Amino acid sequence: MTTPDFAALAARAEIQLEIEEEDTPVRGALASGDDAEDKACEDEILARLERGDSWAWCMVKVSARFDEFEGVSYLGCCSYRDEKEFRQSGDNFDYMVKEARGELAKELERAWVKVQLWNADR
Repeated sequence: MTTPDFAALAARAEIQLEIEEEDTPVRGALASGDDAEDKACEDEILARLERGDSWAWCMVKVSARFDEFEGVSYLGCCSYRDEKEFRQSGDNFDYMVKEARGELAKELERAWVKVQLWNADR
């Protein structure tokens, strides 16, 4: 039996993006080298959080799912206007999708190896 192409299977995965509450406190998390600028930015983030803006300070989770298998990637201490800005700003989203697909490929391969071992024992 030939080994499946796990990366190709992972490339067909459903991609989901979610945000979770960030555990790292806003105060002290920024370090631009300009204390006044950091404080102003922290104040803005805290005000947005008080208004219920979840994207102000969050952890982003990107999942790649194939059947019941899943690979995930996390990025913490994020502050974006919204999901659209996160997806469009820089390479973070693309990198996280690649990382989640890589984790999914590892999960698929582990499951395949288990099945092969189980079949060999029969």
